[in-house]
Amino acid sequence: MNDDKIIRKKPLFEFYVENRHLVIRNEDYIKDNCVVKLNSIVHLELIRSLSLFDKIVEVIIGFWQDSKSDVLRINFKNGFKDIVLTNCDIKKTELIIYKINRLILEQENNTKPI
Repeated sequence: MNDDKIIRKKPLFEFYVENRHLVIRNEDYIKDNCVVKLNSIVHLELIRSLSLFDKIVEVIIGFWQDSKSDVLRINFKNGFKDIVLTNCDIKKTELIIYKINRLILEQENNTKPI
């Protein structure tokens, strides 16, 4: 198994590009699983949930506050889909998002008429 696409191991959560499709596999929440054509995606983005104030409060009284999660947003030409990233490696997620967005741009630039 290729570790560079895995952002959480237990339960498994991975996303990657294969054959010009974005593949998302989340064993924790089956409704997140999907295969989407890259040319239908405008871009991906990571929405961070904690502000600096929230982080300070979480450190001081963390056990009293609900856990917050980041969100992977897939922006389509006609809407978006949000996927909650609970207990995922955010640094790795950011890197994967960057690579996929670069692929989307390259594909878009190669298919537009000059």
